[in-house]
Amino acid sequence: MSATAGWSSNIARMVDMKLPLITHPLQAFVTEPLKPFINRSVSSANLHVYVYQTDRGEVVVGGGVDPYSSYSQRSTLHTLEELAANLLELFPFLRGVNILRQWAGLCDMSPDYAPIMGEVDGLPGFLLSCGWGTWGFKAGPIGGYTMAELIDTGITPDLIRPFNVRRFSQGKLVNERAAAPAAAVH
Repeated sequence: MSATAGWSSNIARMVDMKLPLITHPLQAFVTEPLKPFINRSVSSANLHVYVYQTDRGEVVVGGGVDPYSSYSQRSTLHTLEELAANLLELFPFLRGVNILRQWAGLCDMSPDYAPIMGEVDGLPGFLLSCGWGTWGFKAGPIGGYTMAELIDTGITPDLIRPFNVRRFSQGKLVNERAAAPAAAVH
Protein backbone atom coordinates (compact mmCIF):
# COMPACT_ATOMS: atom_id res chain seq x y z
CA MET A 1 0.00 0.00 0.00
CA SER A 2 1.18 3.51 -0.74
CA ALA A 3 -0.07 6.24 1.55
CA THR A 4 2.92 8.54 1.35
CA ALA A 5 1.32 11.94 0.67
CA GLY A 6 3.64 14.21 -1.32
CA TRP A 7 5.96 11.32 -2.09
CA SER A 8 3.27 9.13 -3.71
CA SER A 9 4.43 9.81 -7.27
CA ASN A 10 7.96 8.72 -6.35
CA ILE A 11 6.71 5.50 -4.76
CA ALA A 12 4.46 4.77 -7.76
CA ARG A 13 7.43 5.13 -10.12
CA MET A 14 9.10 2.27 -8.20
CA VAL A 15 6.39 -0.03 -9.64
CA ASP A 16 6.50 1.62 -13.09
CA MET A 17 3.31 3.58 -12.53
CA LYS A 18 2.76 7.24 -13.32
CA LEU A 19 0.25 9.00 -11.09
CA PRO A 20 -1.54 12.18 -12.24
CA LEU A 21 -0.33 14.14 -9.22
CA ILE A 22 1.54 17.39 -8.77
CA THR A 23 3.30 18.04 -5.47
CA HIS A 24 3.19 21.51 -3.91
CA PRO A 25 4.52 22.86 -0.62
CA LEU A 26 1.87 23.84 1.92
CA GLN A 27 2.73 26.18 4.76
CA ALA A 28 1.08 26.73 8.13
CA PHE A 29 1.79 28.24 11.53
CA VAL A 30 0.59 27.96 15.11
CA THR A 31 0.11 30.64 17.76
CA GLU A 32 0.64 30.66 21.48
CA PRO A 33 -2.18 29.00 23.47
CA LEU A 34 -5.28 31.14 23.95
CA LYS A 35 -8.53 30.71 25.84
CA PRO A 36 -11.00 28.75 23.66
CA PHE A 37 -12.82 30.96 21.17
CA ILE A 38 -13.53 28.58 18.28
CA ASN A 39 -14.67 24.95 18.32
CA ARG A 40 -14.59 24.17 14.57
CA SER A 41 -12.46 24.71 11.53
CA VAL A 42 -13.13 27.97 9.69
CA SER A 43 -12.09 28.29 6.07
CA SER A 44 -12.30 31.23 3.69
CA ALA A 45 -12.11 30.53 -0.03
CA ASN A 46 -11.75 34.27 -0.71
CA LEU A 47 -8.79 34.68 1.64
CA HIS A 48 -7.24 31.23 1.04
CA VAL A 49 -6.94 30.58 4.77
CA TYR A 50 -8.19 28.05 7.28
CA VAL A 51 -8.14 28.35 11.06
CA TYR A 52 -8.82 25.99 13.93
CA GLN A 53 -7.96 25.85 17.61
CA THR A 54 -6.32 22.85 19.25
CA ASP A 55 -7.31 21.35 22.59
CA ARG A 56 -4.26 23.13 24.06
CA GLY A 57 -5.60 26.47 22.82
CA GLU A 58 -3.10 27.00 20.00
CA VAL A 59 -4.52 28.48 16.83
CA VAL A 60 -3.42 26.63 13.68
CA VAL A 61 -3.47 28.70 10.50
CA GLY A 62 -2.87 27.47 6.97
CA GLY A 63 -3.81 28.41 3.46
CA GLY A 64 -3.48 27.50 -0.15
CA VAL A 65 -0.61 25.51 -1.54
CA ASP A 66 2.40 27.41 -2.79
CA PRO A 67 1.89 28.41 -6.44
CA TYR A 68 4.75 26.26 -7.72
CA SER A 69 5.41 22.54 -7.83
CA SER A 70 8.29 21.61 -5.52
CA TYR A 71 9.46 19.20 -2.86
CA SER A 72 10.79 22.07 -0.74
CA GLN A 73 9.67 21.97 2.86
CA ARG A 74 11.03 25.38 3.77
CA SER A 75 8.64 27.95 5.11
CA THR A 76 8.88 31.56 3.97
CA LEU A 77 8.40 34.96 5.56
CA HIS A 78 6.20 36.04 2.64
CA THR A 79 3.70 33.22 3.25
CA LEU A 80 3.77 33.78 7.01
CA GLU A 81 2.91 37.46 6.49
CA GLU A 82 0.15 36.60 4.00
CA LEU A 83 -1.43 33.97 6.28
CA ALA A 84 -1.22 36.27 9.31
CA ALA A 85 -2.89 39.13 7.38
CA ASN A 86 -5.67 36.79 6.22
CA LEU A 87 -6.13 35.48 9.76
CA LEU A 88 -6.58 39.05 11.00
CA GLU A 89 -9.22 39.68 8.32
CA LEU A 90 -11.26 36.88 9.92
CA PHE A 91 -10.35 37.47 13.56
CA PRO A 92 -9.03 41.03 14.13
CA PHE A 93 -8.89 40.50 17.91
CA LEU A 94 -5.92 38.14 17.39
CA ARG A 95 -3.66 41.10 16.55
CA GLY A 96 -0.67 40.94 18.90
CA VAL A 97 -0.85 37.17 19.47
CA ASN A 98 2.56 35.50 19.29
CA ILE A 99 3.36 32.96 16.60
CA LEU A 100 5.20 29.96 18.06
CA ARG A 101 6.32 28.09 14.95
CA GLN A 102 5.85 27.79 11.22
CA TRP A 103 6.34 24.78 8.97
CA ALA A 104 5.86 23.49 5.46
CA GLY A 105 4.75 20.09 4.27
CA LEU A 106 3.96 18.49 0.95
CA CYS A 107 0.57 18.16 -0.74
CA ASP A 108 -0.02 15.94 -3.70
CA MET A 109 -2.78 17.38 -5.83
CA SER A 110 -4.80 15.40 -8.38
CA PRO A 111 -6.30 17.10 -11.45
CA ASP A 112 -9.79 16.95 -9.93
CA TYR A 113 -8.68 17.83 -6.36
CA ALA A 114 -10.00 14.49 -5.11
CA PRO A 115 -7.97 11.71 -3.50
CA ILE A 116 -6.95 8.54 -5.30
CA MET A 117 -8.02 5.51 -3.29
CA GLY A 118 -8.23 1.81 -3.90
CA GLU A 119 -6.69 -1.02 -5.85
CA VAL A 120 -4.46 -0.60 -8.89
CA ASP A 121 -5.29 -2.70 -11.94
CA GLY A 122 -2.44 -5.03 -12.87
CA LEU A 123 -0.69 -4.67 -9.50
CA PRO A 124 -2.35 -7.17 -7.12
CA GLY A 125 -2.10 -6.07 -3.51
CA PHE A 126 -0.90 -2.56 -4.38
CA LEU A 127 -3.34 -0.03 -2.93
CA LEU A 128 -3.28 3.74 -3.14
CA SER A 129 -4.39 6.44 -0.75
CA CYS A 130 -2.95 9.66 -2.12
CA GLY A 131 -3.81 12.94 -3.83
CA TRP A 132 -5.48 14.28 -0.69
CA GLY A 133 -4.20 17.80 -1.28
CA THR A 134 -4.96 20.17 1.58
CA TRP A 135 -7.90 18.34 3.09
CA GLY A 136 -6.38 15.01 4.03
CA PHE A 137 -6.20 15.90 7.71
CA LYS A 138 -9.94 16.59 7.66
CA ALA A 139 -11.01 13.47 5.73
CA GLY A 140 -8.12 11.20 6.70
CA PRO A 141 -9.99 9.31 9.42
CA ILE A 142 -12.77 8.08 7.13
CA GLY A 143 -10.21 7.48 4.39
CA GLY A 144 -8.21 5.25 6.72
CA TYR A 145 -11.34 3.45 7.88
CA THR A 146 -12.51 2.66 4.34
CA MET A 147 -9.03 1.61 3.20
CA ALA A 148 -8.84 -0.73 6.22
CA GLU A 149 -12.21 -2.18 5.18
CA LEU A 150 -10.83 -2.78 1.67
CA ILE A 151 -7.75 -4.50 3.09
CA ASP A 152 -9.85 -6.62 5.45
CA THR A 153 -12.57 -7.70 3.01
CA GLY A 154 -10.93 -7.34 -0.40
CA ILE A 155 -14.05 -5.45 -1.51
CA THR A 156 -13.88 -1.75 -2.36
CA PRO A 157 -16.37 0.15 -0.15
CA ASP A 158 -18.98 2.10 -2.12
CA LEU A 159 -17.82 5.34 -0.47
CA ILE A 160 -14.39 5.20 -2.13
CA ARG A 161 -15.29 3.46 -5.40
CA PRO A 162 -15.43 6.77 -7.39
CA PHE A 163 -11.89 7.66 -6.27
CA ASN A 164 -10.07 4.81 -8.02
CA VAL A 165 -7.07 5.79 -10.16
CA ARG A 166 -8.70 4.42 -13.33
CA ARG A 167 -11.13 7.38 -13.32
CA PHE A 168 -8.46 9.48 -15.03
CA SER A 169 -8.10 7.14 -18.01
CA GLN A 170 -11.90 6.68 -18.18
CA GLY A 171 -12.67 10.41 -18.05
CA LYS A 172 -14.78 10.05 -14.91
CA LEU A 173 -13.21 12.79 -12.82
CA VAL A 174 -14.65 13.70 -9.43
CA ASN A 175 -14.75 17.47 -9.12
CA GLU A 176 -13.80 18.20 -5.53
CA ARG A 177 -12.31 21.65 -5.99
CA ALA A 178 -15.14 23.24 -4.02
CA ALA A 179 -14.37 20.90 -1.12
CA ALA A 180 -10.83 22.27 -0.91
CA PRO A 181 -11.12 26.03 -1.43
CA ALA A 182 -7.87 26.75 0.36
CA ALA A 183 -6.11 24.50 -2.14
CA ALA A 184 -6.58 26.88 -5.03
CA VAL A 185 -3.26 27.91 -6.48
CA HIS A 186 -3.15 31.68 -6.70
